[in-house]
Amino acid sequence: MVTIKDIAKNLGVSYSTVSRCLNDSPSVSEKTKKKVQEEALRLGFHFNVNARNLVKQETNTIGVIFSDNFNDRDMRKFFGDIMESSINAIEFNKYDFIIQPNHNIRGNSNIYKMVNGRMVDGLVIVSRSITKEEYDFLINSKIPHVFIYFKPLFIEGEMDNFFWDDNEYGGYIATKYLINHGHKKILTITSDDDSLTMYKDRTKGYLNAINEANLIPDIIRVRMDFDSQIELVKNNIDKIKNSTAIFVQQDTPAISIIQELKTVYNIEIPKDISIVGYNNIELISYFKTDLTTVDDPREEVIKNGIDVLVNKINKKEDKHIIRKLYPRIIKRSSVRII
Repeated sequence: MVTIKDIAKNLGVSYSTVSRCLNDSPSVSEKTKKKVQEEALRLGFHFNVNARNLVKQETNTIGVIFSDNFNDRDMRKFFGDIMESSINAIEFNKYDFIIQPNHNIRGNSNIYKMVNGRMVDGLVIVSRSITKEEYDFLINSKIPHVFIYFKPLFIEGEMDNFFWDDNEYGGYIATKYLINHGHKKILTITSDDDSLTMYKDRTKGYLNAINEANLIPDIIRVRMDFDSQIELVKNNIDKIKNSTAIFVQQDTPAISIIQELKTVYNIEIPKDISIVGYNNIELISYFKTDLTTVDDPREEVIKNGIDVLVNKINKKEDKHIIRKLYPRIIKRSSVRII
């Protein structure tokens, strides 16, 4: 088996120099590091990361905790995007990752398991179901952790380790955009799950803009998936025809509604009715809907949260990293001026 001694002997340098190079120490020049790493690769040397981390009491791993309902139909796309962005941000920071639901199938907390088992150096928590006991455990264990998108329900006020984008503002600018284009009969379609705070906040923003303009609100609550919109359109076609615009609080159901209105009811967007969506997903271009939508800065929110977590793990300053971000309107051609 190839050892550090073999590399040192071949290059004519000390064992400690090879060790510092393989540990990416700033005390060694980049030229020397490159030479050592190339020789290690040539010899097939594998650095024993686990042994190093055991000595340093580090795992070089970040745990990601998702809500127990992460695979539910309404939430699958959201958590899928979170997972992809989390992996990218974690690997960019040169950490490994473990992704688990808040609780396993027996109801046991994976937060306890990861921390007590010293499996991770820090935790990213994207869960609306964290308990007070789990939260107190995190505080007492002193393990670095951040919350993304879901603040614990029992916490009031600001949190320095909470990262999110303002859904209420997003709902407001979507509705205001329609109002500024002359629309007065604006229907919004939101989730029928009252526990999903992002939709509640988007509805608040909608109501703020509607009330500000002295208009009458009109709200339909439904499952926010693709298939449910067929029944929604069928059961509410008169209400839809009576509206000049719809703010659909997620792009996937917005695309479904556009397709259903066009193919079944011969209603054209934006000629007959205007539509604004939310999330700016890739399917918009796939379906060629030209959907005007709200672009939430999800990837940046996650990156900021993980960057702060890494700084906390390494005891570095993080006050310059933004905790709260704001969405913006992406203007396409699904809204007309009336």
